[in-house]
Amino acid sequence: MPSMALSTEPVVIGPTWSRRPDGKFDLPDKTLAWQAFEWCWNYLKLPDGPNADDPWAFTDEQARFLAWWYAVDERGRFVYRRGVLRRLKGWG
Repeated sequence: MPSMALSTEPVVIGPTWSRRPDGKFDLPDKTLAWQAFEWCWNYLKLPDGPNADDPWAFTDEQARFLAWWYAVDERGRFVYRRGVLRRLKGWG
């Protein structure tokens, strides 16, 4: 019976994890995410823990996902209408 090796590589679909030739993550040219990040920084606070009351900060992956989620085309229309980001409990 042939052995079945399990892949430990993540399944990634979409631009959030795409990289440019220089190895840096690709970001959309036009996005409304920068305004969303600023709003979160100004108005959302960490609720508890050692950094309670510090401004909310997204992880790098969350920020890239939101940059693509709020991407707009040259006419100002959202590029994406549906999306899923699935992670294990405790992520982010």
